[in-house]
Amino acid sequence: MGPVVKPPGQWARLGVPVGFLVVATGFTAGYLTGSEPVRLLLMLLSGVLATLGIAMGVRVNRLPDRRPWLLTMLALVMLSTANAAWYMPAAIHGGQETPAPWLAVVPQLVGYVFFLAASLMIVLRHTPRDASGTIDAAVWGIAAAAPVWEFLFRPQMLAKGDTTAAQLFALTQLLVLFGICGALLRVARTSGRGNITLWFLFGALGLTLLGTAVVNMLPADSDQGSVPALLFAVGYLSLGAAGLHPSAHDLMNPRVRATDRAPKLQLGMFGAAMLMVPVVGAIGQLAGSPVDGPLLTIAPMLTIPLVLIRIGRLNLQRSRDREALAHQASHDELTGLVNRRRLFTVMETAIARHADGLGGDLALLYCDLNDFKPINDRYGHEAGDAVLRATAHRITGAVRSGDVVARIGGDEFLIFCPDADSDTAYALGTRIVRALSEPVSWRGETLRVSTALGTTVWTQRRTVGPDDLLAIADAQMYENKRTQSHRSVYCLDEASSPTLRTSRM
Repeated sequence: MGPVVKPPGQWARLGVPVGFLVVATGFTAGYLTGSEPVRLLLMLLSGVLATLGIAMGVRVNRLPDRRPWLLTMLALVMLSTANAAWYMPAAIHGGQETPAPWLAVVPQLVGYVFFLAASLMIVLRHTPRDASGTIDAAVWGIAAAAPVWEFLFRPQMLAKGDTTAAQLFALTQLLVLFGICGALLRVARTSGRGNITLWFLFGALGLTLLGTAVVNMLPADSDQGSVPALLFAVGYLSLGAAGLHPSAHDLMNPRVRATDRAPKLQLGMFGAAMLMVPVVGAIGQLAGSPVDGPLLTIAPMLTIPLVLIRIGRLNLQRSRDREALAHQASHDELTGLVNRRRLFTVMETAIARHADGLGGDLALLYCDLNDFKPINDRYGHEAGDAVLRATAHRITGAVRSGDVVARIGGDEFLIFCPDADSDTAYALGTRIVRALSEPVSWRGETLRVSTALGTTVWTQRRTVGPDDLLAIADAQMYENKRTQSHRSVYCLDEASSPTLRTSRM
């Protein structure tokens, strides 16, 4: 067992929110009263403080999975780079200078993609068996962004005369942020309302969305001042507080896992989300707006890969379901051994091969447990199941790698041995009987069973039914059960003259 992680003290759980409020208040005052260089410094400082806060939280909170937070730190570095590219020329030279796209736009987009990837990784901690639900949540987030863009953002940007490139950038921001929101809402299903880290994450997301709205929706000649930069900066601080707060450990180590919806309902919701984008685009066009090229281009670029992953997972799940059904149809549920049907299929193939002159003789061992019913009657079926599982494990350990062990019902087991003569069958039977003579420990009790074993070896180069071999081994097993002191190996040689060799155990 690993070391026990002690929960952080109450001071940490209260100190992080209080510290966030104090720092956020100081940043707000500095933005509203400070000069342009001061605002630039505060913007860059917010990214640095957030990164340091997350790094400290990863170390102090001993998070079971650090990858989402490392991605978040990389995203903050990218966004800080983009912010410096946007605000530094204005702070140093005055006026509004547009930076090169590779220095401002690309790092910002990469940062948002890192944020989306980090949020999806957090979701998968809560829904490890429901990756399809995670994809659905992200697709629904993107779909929810479509009407917000079409009816709120786009009309304002068209009125301002923004270029197509500016619209593409704003739309990409909106779609990714809403995708993150969908993923975090998925997490909220299992984290509950008391997880402070999750509230900080929603706060950072809301502030970023609000800042994006202010930048893109207000008229170009309006006095925006430092409002968007302030919103982004406080959002970064909220992100740092999310990683620093002790509840981040709970967020990354959920106690309750999300349950899947019914497959039909899940697919129906997914289909509705996929229809949202073209329907919204069509409504806007019918209302008199020009064709929304950015929406009809960017949204499919983000959703189509998710759709392909979703379809791939459906195919994978269907394949797994088929394999599970095939396994259930051919194996015993209690012991994991093959059942009679599967064993007979293997025997038929081996018998046909043997009839064609390939391979050595074929042996079938029939194993029946004595004194099993009294264990069931005295201790109950749980004890009986423990004996059967132990029996299956010991027989499997006693046979050769190519032999097939099956449970055919109750306390009866069959062992089919290709390329096994009578001496090999005798040696295998000896190992099995010795292995099963060992007691089974169960809840402080010592359970003992004995074994009756019957064996037949098929030597003739012609086909024979598995049932015929089973009947011979069964007869030998009951003969040994009756005598309680011998084991017989019944051999059918090439001359079809049966010989019986009896050996005292």
